[in-house]
Amino acid sequence: MAIKRNVNGLRSNAQKKRQEAFNKVEQGIQQLLKDKQAINFNTVAKAAGLSKAWLYKEPEIKARIEHLRENHSKTKVIPQKQRISDSSKDAIVKTLKERVKKIEAENRGLREQFEAIYGRVLYTSELEKRLEALEAENLKLKEELSICHNQLFKPSPNNNPNVVQFSVKQSKGEVSDAIENELDDLGIKLTKTLANKIKNSTEEAVLIAIQALKQQLQHQTIRSPGGWLASAIDNGWQPNQAIGEENVTDKFGQWYHLAREQGIVTASRKEDDGTILVRENTGQWVDFEEFSSKWTLEYLRSRM
Repeated sequence: MAIKRNVNGLRSNAQKKRQEAFNKVEQGIQQLLKDKQAINFNTVAKAAGLSKAWLYKEPEIKARIEHLRENHSKTKVIPQKQRISDSSKDAIVKTLKERVKKIEAENRGLREQFEAIYGRVLYTSELEKRLEALEAENLKLKEELSICHNQLFKPSPNNNPNVVQFSVKQSKGEVSDAIENELDDLGIKLTKTLANKIKNSTEEAVLIAIQALKQQLQHQTIRSPGGWLASAIDNGWQPNQAIGEENVTDKFGQWYHLAREQGIVTASRKEDDGTILVRENTGQWVDFEEFSSKWTLEYLRSRM
């Protein structure tokens, strides 16, 4: 006698497990938001105790994580250490301002006292020396206050007024003679786009990117060296330590240049947890490791 399978029971059990997984995802997301942690597929999978593959497979879950990742990254809270540092800087500036105000008040009082005495008695050299010393100290404090403002409250590179940097970074200037000579040797025309990339970077970073380009030209034909160099400056590509030894950054740089040149991807970005995402020509962001397993570097090279 054939045993009838309880189809309805199996279906009900599957739906129950799926709903439990949805609940775990939601609980994990809420905990990440509460702890002010980054929202992405890696962190949600770890918090919910589920695999990234399952998160990608469920359209609703995938869309929710992508939405939270985009919006949550724009409202990052200033770390506690940064807030403490900012408070210390504010205290320094406040102290300097109070000292300047106090010295100026004392300076005015002494000046008035000096003028009153000068009108009645002979010139007092001791009072003059004290007044000059106070004026010199007042000027010095004003200079220190100005320097403090310039160094402590210089806007950060991302133009976020809520974040400040204490140290002054090396300024980025025009295209140097050294860079122009390298470009001439490679036969690369300095277009407006490439010039902007170079001006917005440091000379050292540009020269390193040029060395990476030179090394790649020894092993493959690059149809647009200028475009390759612009991508190298953007992504901080560096030459390999030894011929034939490719690190992860070099491999991604070669893959991304070919994929973008062939119109397969249009952009890339790196998450806080180190995950690299690429944007397909459809506009969707996908995991680089997963996507490159379908469009391999060897296949992209063969299409060239």
